[in-house]
Amino acid sequence: MGNRQRKRRELNVSTKREQLEKLQVLLADTYKDSIEEMRETGDYNAALLNGARQLLKDNDVTSLSEQGSPLGNLAEVLPFDDDDQTKEAIRQAP
Repeated sequence: MGNRQRKRRELNVSTKREQLEKLQVLLADTYKDSIEEMRETGDYNAALLNGARQLLKDNDVTSLSEQGSPLGNLAEVLPFDDDDQTKEAIRQAP
């Protein structure tokens, strides 16, 4: 493979990675907004909550320690209240 082809391929990989990152942020923000709306109305959609939970799990978000990131913000709005001892156990888990 020539030098030009290699550079073009590296740019394509970088562009795809950036597009996937943007998509992940958009998805996390959409889930967050939807969950916040559910909290306001009190009408929860189990499928949507499960999708948000799976997104967090797939990205190894297991605690609220990543506050400020799109996934951390999503984790904050989920309507699951764990006691402090459970939250600490989750933070300590490998």
